[in-house]
Amino acid sequence: MHLVCEIISPSNASTDKVLKMHYYAAAGIGWYLLVEQETGALRLDTEHSATRRGEALRLLAPVQATIRPEDLLP
Repeated sequence: MHLVCEIISPSNASTDKVLKMHYYAAAGIGWYLLVEQETGALRLDTEHSATRRGEALRLLAPVQATIRPEDLLP
């Protein structure tokens, strides 16, 4: 399995949230992590997990990781 992380561009959000997901799925990438620049929210598609600033997103597969939005954004 592969994991792609996309930082959503405010000027191109619809492409990042919809179109690119279809391209990645067609390429066999099953895990897609979206990072919202404006809110610091994280969303992991496939598992439909989500978190907000101040919370942690815990991944068990395809890698084990704990991601805190505040660690990603200034």
